[in-house]
Amino acid sequence: MFLNCLSPEEIALIESIGVVKKYPAGFHLIEEGATGTSFILILTGIVEVRKGLRGGKYKRLVELGACDLIGEIGFLGVQNRTASVVAIDDVEVMEFDRDAFTRLIEVHPTIGMKAYRGIAEELARRLSQNDEDLMDAISWALAQNKKPLSNPAIDVPRVPK
Repeated sequence: MFLNCLSPEEIALIESIGVVKKYPAGFHLIEEGATGTSFILILTGIVEVRKGLRGGKYKRLVELGACDLIGEIGFLGVQNRTASVVAIDDVEVMEFDRDAFTRLIEVHPTIGMKAYRGIAEELARRLSQNDEDLMDAISWALAQNKKPLSNPAIDVPRVPK
């Protein structure tokens, strides 16, 4: 968790700027493409992170639960949300506004350094997992290309020359 390296007093200071919110199953906490500058710590429940595809479809990327972060990429400065996040069941979260967080770490820079390091470690972990998922997908695609295009048992007869 991104707060692991913080003392209980430091965690209490961060919690003091968070806003606790509850959402029902099916609620869209984050919409892909929308602007946003906050990040969210999941307290209870499960959410699904989805990436939009053509034709109104989507790809499920991951399910996240208690102590996981969402929205951290927008918090760090990417203008538009990169994926949607939907509550799988009822969830309780704590949302942190970038401006309030900035004011806190101006007064307590050590907290900021530790929190940003925790966010960076989480993003690095996810990037590493995405690399593994990408390699699996490439391996699968390459294996599919090794299959013969036609079934020899149902070969089309050749016309004599």
